[in-house]
Amino acid sequence: MKIRTPDCASARGTAPIAAALLLGASLAAAALASCAGSPKPSSGKPPVGQTASARLPAAEEKRVQELQAAATLLGKGNKSDSGVAADKLGAMAAAEPQKAELRLVHAAALVSAGKLPEARAETEAVLAAEPTNSQALALAAELARFAGDEKARRSYLDRALAAAPRDSAVLAAWGELYLDGKDWPKAEDFFRRSLAADPGNPDAALGLGRTLYREAKYPEAEAQLDAAIALDPGSPLGYSDRSRARRQQGKYREAEADLDAAVARSPDSAWLWLDRGRFRMDKGDRAGAESDFSRAIALDPGYFLSYVYRGGMREEAGQDRLALDDYRKVIELYPEYWYAYESAGTVAFRLGIWPESAADFRVAFTKAPERYEYAIASAIALWRAGKPKEAAAFAGTIAPRVDREKNGIYWNMLRLIQDQNDVAAELELKIQAEKKLDLKSAMLFYLGQYWLCRGRVELAGKYFALSGDMKRQDSLEYRLLQAEFARGAAPHG
Repeated sequence: MKIRTPDCASARGTAPIAAALLLGASLAAAALASCAGSPKPSSGKPPVGQTASARLPAAEEKRVQELQAAATLLGKGNKSDSGVAADKLGAMAAAEPQKAELRLVHAAALVSAGKLPEARAETEAVLAAEPTNSQALALAAELARFAGDEKARRSYLDRALAAAPRDSAVLAAWGELYLDGKDWPKAEDFFRRSLAADPGNPDAALGLGRTLYREAKYPEAEAQLDAAIALDPGSPLGYSDRSRARRQQGKYREAEADLDAAVARSPDSAWLWLDRGRFRMDKGDRAGAESDFSRAIALDPGYFLSYVYRGGMREEAGQDRLALDDYRKVIELYPEYWYAYESAGTVAFRLGIWPESAADFRVAFTKAPERYEYAIASAIALWRAGKPKEAAAFAGTIAPRVDREKNGIYWNMLRLIQDQNDVAAELELKIQAEKKLDLKSAMLFYLGQYWLCRGRVELAGKYFALSGDMKRQDSLEYRLLQAEFARGAAPHG
């Protein structure tokens, strides 16, 4: 299977969780500074240079420890632990509702836990009391981003910039806005301004590294991501992004080491396992890739993309039954991803599950009506399911919609299925004259299927062999043809 990745804007999946980890980290730091009012203690001992009498009061020390525990849970990168962290932070915020920093880090934890409405309510409560709170405005903008409301996002950021024009977090949020909008020069400018305002801002360093990567400035991106990692060595995100910059420079061993480091720092993050699985798949480590995809699925069974990749690998390995299970899951989770119907129809065809194949290809055709091969495959599968009349009727509904000037070869194939006779001379002439090799090979395959349905097995084998000899290995029909070879419909070409 040729794996097709959907547009990120329409399938962000776990991206809000990853972004919330950044928010949670920065807001937790602010909360620690505000609530503790002094450096955090370590192991119950006063910091170097601080006497025992200068230690934090017991209540303050307990609060700092609770914040640190919540931050540790958030750092695991999964909804379950983030939910526990959100509950702890919610109790702390309820006890001191006047502390905006606590309420905001609670809101960020709610995002990580997938509780976006609750996060919005908490953030808006802070803004009701403090309309110019730049951190609350930045978080509200990020929540609008997750909701796909770019107008509200920009409105919040306009207010934040007016309230705090030199605030590093606000400038970084503007950088993210332009990064999402693929306006790399403006994104770079805002991230650099953010770092100038606060050279220790890890979000700005990470954002600048990501922007430089998008600008194909891979050595500069790697160097900037080195800086981001130095600022926040416990975060997995810098390692994950640096792996991409290194890979573009051919530093494959270092790139994989970065992915290993990212997974080690957040082993409960499904996205990181998926990321490493894709790297391993590309380098040919099928066992390692499938293991990573399976782990990503175990951690986040509701995210479709891991099933897409694992299903594709299983199909390529000839594990069609397992691949079909994965494709069915993709369809359940993300029905807009219509390539899954093509893939499910393909493996069902290969398995000889004709009714399912016919249904899948039919849905694929409704979602991509210019792909007439889906309609032809659906009609053939219906016929092979023992429903020649239904196959003829379906082909008869599609043929009149075909532009014969542009797609006459498809029209001829559909009409042949509709009429179900032996008059194939016109189609054969068109196949012989066809210059596009993929289309020529596909029509030879479908003509072989037609004769197989008509009971002309020897003639079918002839066309299958001709199609196979063309070796159009990236085509849908080649994938289907392999099953016919396995079933003995023709000698393997």
